[in-house]
Amino acid sequence: MSEVIEVNEIEDLRAYASFWNRLHAKTPRATFFQTLPWLETYWKFFGHGKKLRVLLVQVDCDIKGILPLVEQTERTKAGPVRILTYPLDGWGPFYGPVGSDQAATLYAAMQYLQATPRSWDLIDLRYVDPTVDRGRIFNTMRCHGMSPKVLPWNPSYAIQLPDDFEQYVSTRSSKFRATIRRTLRKAEEAGVTSSRYRPTPCPTDNAEPNFALYDECVLLARRTWQACSTTGTTLSHPEAANYFRECFVHASRLGMIDIMTLRHEDRMIAFSYNFHHQGNLLGLRMGYERDSKQLTPGTVMMSHQIRDSIDRGDKLIDLGPEHLEIKSRWINRTLESQRVCHYSRLSLSANVLRMGHWWKYHRQAA
Repeated sequence: MSEVIEVNEIEDLRAYASFWNRLHAKTPRATFFQTLPWLETYWKFFGHGKKLRVLLVQVDCDIKGILPLVEQTERTKAGPVRILTYPLDGWGPFYGPVGSDQAATLYAAMQYLQATPRSWDLIDLRYVDPTVDRGRIFNTMRCHGMSPKVLPWNPSYAIQLPDDFEQYVSTRSSKFRATIRRTLRKAEEAGVTSSRYRPTPCPTDNAEPNFALYDECVLLARRTWQACSTTGTTLSHPEAANYFRECFVHASRLGMIDIMTLRHEDRMIAFSYNFHHQGNLLGLRMGYERDSKQLTPGTVMMSHQIRDSIDRGDKLIDLGPEHLEIKSRWINRTLESQRVCHYSRLSLSANVLRMGHWWKYHRQAA
C-alpha cells in the first residue's frame, strides 16, 4: 500500500537526498533539472511567491518515486489563475517524475491530489516528453475522475549522433558539407584548438569546480550579444548570473557539466556551455568573440562538439527550443513536447482558460 508524503519546505527535502539520488539514477532520460541540488537552486532564486509541493510516494518505508510540483499564480487572458505545475519555468526543455516506476508515482500522486483540499484552478504539467511519458499522465488523471487534455508544447531541436562524424556530415546539404569542411580546414590552419571540460562526479561537496574556466566564459559572454539581451536568461545577465554560477557548481560536482571552448593564440574565442547525463547533451548557451568572425567560430565550435561527442559515445545533442532558423542546418531530429491540463470544474477562470486553449490549439491545427 503506497502513501504520499507532501513536503512544502525546501530544507526538509535534504532528509530525502539519498532516496532522491538513487531514484534519479534510475529515471529514464533524466536531466540535471530533475536533481535535488537544481531544485534547491531554483527555489533559492525563483521560489518567491510560489508554494512548493513535492510529493514523495512511499511503499513499506521506502521512497519509490518523487513528483516535484509548485503552485503559482499566473496572469492569463482569463485573469489570475492558480496553477499546479512542474518547477521548470523554461530553464530546460523536458521534465517529469523522478524514479523508474513513473506510472505508480503518478497514480499515487493524482489520487492524493484528488483527496486533498483543492488550492489550484488548473493542473498544467508542461515540458512532457511523450516518448518517456507514454500517456501515463493522461491515463492516471482519468483514473481519478479528472478530465485531462493533451496539448502541444514547445518542441526541442536535436542532433541524433551516428557512429562517425563523416557519416553525420554526409547527411547535410552539399553546400553545408562544403562549409563545414572549409571552415574546419581554415581554423586548423589558423591554429584554432578546442578543449572540453567534463569532470567526473565527486561524491562530496569538497571538489572545487573550474571557476577560472567558468568566469572566462562569463567574461566572453559580456562581450557578445548576450550582454544586450533583455530576457534575463544569459550567463552574464545580472538577474541570472548567480543562478547560473550555482548551477555550474552543482552540475560540476554531479559530473553533469560540459563546457567546450575554442582558443586562438592562447585566447578563448568561443565557448559552448552545456549539461550532460547518460549520453544526452543539452546545449544551453554559446558565445564567441566578435572580432573572430573571420574564423567562423560558431560553425567550428559545433563541428568540434559533434565530433568529440561521437568519440565519447554520446547519443544526442539537444539544442533546445526556439531559434530554429539558426539550428536547422545542424539538426536531424525534432523532439516533441506536450502539456497535460486538467481544469477544475469549480473554477470560472480555469474554464474560461480551457475555452481559450481549445480555440488557440484548434485554430493552430486547422
